[in-house]
Amino acid sequence: MKKSAYALLVVLFLCSAIPVLAGAGDVYEVVFIPKLIGIPWYTSMENGLKEYAKTLGDVEITVSGAPDPDPAQQARILEDAIAKGPDCIMVVPNDPATLEPLLKRAQDAGIDVITQEAASIKNATADVEFLINEIVGEQYIEALVKAKGPKGGYAIMVGGLTNESHNARADAMVAYQEKNYPDLYQVSERLEGSESVPIAHDKTLELIQAHDDLLGVLYVGTLGPIGGANAVEEKDLIGKIAIIGTATPSQAKDYLARGSITACIISNNPAKIGMAMLDIAHKLFIEGKTISDIKTVPHFGDVKLVGKAIYFHAEAYCTAENADEFGF
Repeated sequence: MKKSAYALLVVLFLCSAIPVLAGAGDVYEVVFIPKLIGIPWYTSMENGLKEYAKTLGDVEITVSGAPDPDPAQQARILEDAIAKGPDCIMVVPNDPATLEPLLKRAQDAGIDVITQEAASIKNATADVEFLINEIVGEQYIEALVKAKGPKGGYAIMVGGLTNESHNARADAMVAYQEKNYPDLYQVSERLEGSESVPIAHDKTLELIQAHDDLLGVLYVGTLGPIGGANAVEEKDLIGKIAIIGTATPSQAKDYLARGSITACIISNNPAKIGMAMLDIAHKLFIEGKTISDIKTVPHFGDVKLVGKAIYFHAEAYCTAENADEFGF
């Protein structure tokens, strides 16, 4: 037997003797790109994704993001992710319009795409929405009225004016207010800065100084209420200006106890939301199911389907007394 033929037989024998290598490429690689990194909300979501990936056993999660919600910076991170060629990209867009061409590029390259908080997205298989906007709008306005009454001015601050889900929730607040409390009104145009404690603090101070008729500020974004509460405490206005919004329970607890955060309407638990999102991606891209096949998600139960958007409602009220129960 020639040496070359003998060598080939040896290689074939060794390959057959090590079957574990056959499954090495079966891990489904997912890159998760949140709005930003380094804040408790997305750290908790990352932990939930990685924990659920271990449960599934065939998924590997990598997280890549920027320290601030700048759409251009997020686009560059998405470009880098596409270049690495993972099986799937899951992204929470700061500006869906900015990312649409890149998401199309990803899909054209054979990368599966799923988004969160971008219900109008075109270049993705599905979008995950963990709040029903109409319910959120009612809850925020009713919290303001409970605290300050049905007459006077308020302002809304979102994480970014291009953030689709934040602005959809803000729109729902305005729609509910105009229908039910015509004597309430906005004292300013919609503000952005609720993903930054110092920006939210400074803009809240500007509102307080400029508007004597200000009853309260409504924040969409987990750092906004913290900045607003700091401003209220600094000006000794606890109870005089209502601070209402979504904040991480561990951060909000002391402010709630002091009364500088009036109401904290938190989206349940970002770790569980991450698990639900990964479960949807697994069903769509690994199990071969369609959106219409998805009836429930872990932890939150039944879903509502609207086009590509998969809705479930993950809201809960956080108080000083129950803040520790949320675990983040």
